[in-house]
Amino acid sequence: MKIHTEQFGELELEDNRLLTFERGIPGFEDETTFVLLPADPAGDSPFFFLQSTEHAAISFFMADPFVFLPDYEVKLDDALTEQLKLEDPSDAIVLVTVTANQNIGEATANLKAPVVINNKQQLGKQIVLQNPNYQVKHPLFQQAARQV
Repeated sequence: MKIHTEQFGELELEDNRLLTFERGIPGFEDETTFVLLPADPAGDSPFFFLQSTEHAAISFFMADPFVFLPDYEVKLDDALTEQLKLEDPSDAIVLVTVTANQNIGEATANLKAPVVINNKQQLGKQIVLQNPNYQVKHPLFQQAARQV
């Protein structure tokens, strides 16, 4: 399958790389098929792009939250486990949406609403956590800034 992206131009993808979000992503409910693209082709980065396969302009900058916040906790309830057909918790990939401007050091992550992907079934969903400690705009490099 060929897709067009603003970030990477035209890409040829195997169908097994396509992720299905049955109800889309909040605000983009009509976008149900995405592909997860590493920000660094060498794979040495915790950053990714969740790219729509239908619209080149719809792409979300994502990060592995555990690289920045090892204590980040996402509890998957039975309903979500069933929706995503998760048989083993290790099949789940958890990513957070990142907002960044010219200064990546000021980037924020949406810890309140992570994206959970079943890596085996290629199903995904954005969920909202009830943990009051998690913010929609959490400074991504907060721990690093404190150590300097």
